[in-house]
Amino acid sequence: MMETIYPQRGGIHEQVYLLLRELKKYEDAEIIAYSKRNVEEKGKSLLWLREMSPFFIDRIIKGKYDVLVSETAWAILPTLISSKLSKADCILHLHSIESKQDVGLGMFGRNIIRFLESFSDYCNTILVPSENDAKLLKKKAIIFPNIIDTDAFNEKPQDLKKPAVVFVGGMGYPPNREAAEFLIRVSKRVQEMGRNVNFYLVGPSPPQVSPPIYATGYVRSTIPYILGADICVAPLKRGGGVKLKVLEYMGSGKPIIATKKAVEGIEKINYVNAETEEDFATAIINILEDKTNINFEENKEIVMNNHSPKSAVQKFLEVIKK
Repeated sequence: MMETIYPQRGGIHEQVYLLLRELKKYEDAEIIAYSKRNVEEKGKSLLWLREMSPFFIDRIIKGKYDVLVSETAWAILPTLISSKLSKADCILHLHSIESKQDVGLGMFGRNIIRFLESFSDYCNTILVPSENDAKLLKKKAIIFPNIIDTDAFNEKPQDLKKPAVVFVGGMGYPPNREAAEFLIRVSKRVQEMGRNVNFYLVGPSPPQVSPPIYATGYVRSTIPYILGADICVAPLKRGGGVKLKVLEYMGSGKPIIATKKAVEGIEKINYVNAETEEDFATAIINILEDKTNINFEENKEIVMNNHSPKSAVQKFLEVIKK
């Protein structure tokens, strides 16, 4: 991994943390981070080059691991080198196919990740989060669904001004930033349609907003905000992989309004599709007025069966013990 999980959690790091926590119930395992720098600290550009330090590779080899997992292709080189030198199996866990999906990388970044993804040919196993990612990769891969912290749904809901529409995500990430700015415009549309609705942008690096739009900044857990929502939204226009925010929305059983891009790779989901500002504004009002005949509660069972740490670790153990 590039950075350690704490003090911030979320995204790919959250995935790895949850997998580790559950895996430790069955096997000895640990996260090896080549940098402890927080993701938002200055100087993170080209931080991934630290992974090629001989000291870092030596540390991996001395760990005498049976299996080494590269979380994303960015860490594939030290993982692959260490696996060959230590005779350990190498697994590449691709959380998305970054070279073929618009995840906010520039031309230089795309070329680098394309180069790194090419080393997947030398790994024992490749894991991808959905059939869609497997088709983009065009290589033999095992579908390994993304997971969320299903235990967190026992937390107390956040007290929000009602009615509350919630969007979660790190808004330093361009697709999330664009979605947040889109929602600001949706809020104005809803007001023009005669409804007073509160919008919450939950996550770090939000744009400047004022009531009825509220920004929380970084929060320890997004789940209480989702549980406190009347409606959860995902107006994403680009991005890669399976969106964790949508899985969290599903796990809460709350009404979901999302673009087709936001639910890409999720095989089963009950949601309201919306693409334009007008679509989102209308869908929000329809749900608040109980004019939408969709059973969003069914999403809970889908998440528990397919996207819990327990289900993921059972599949992971099957993979490494083949």
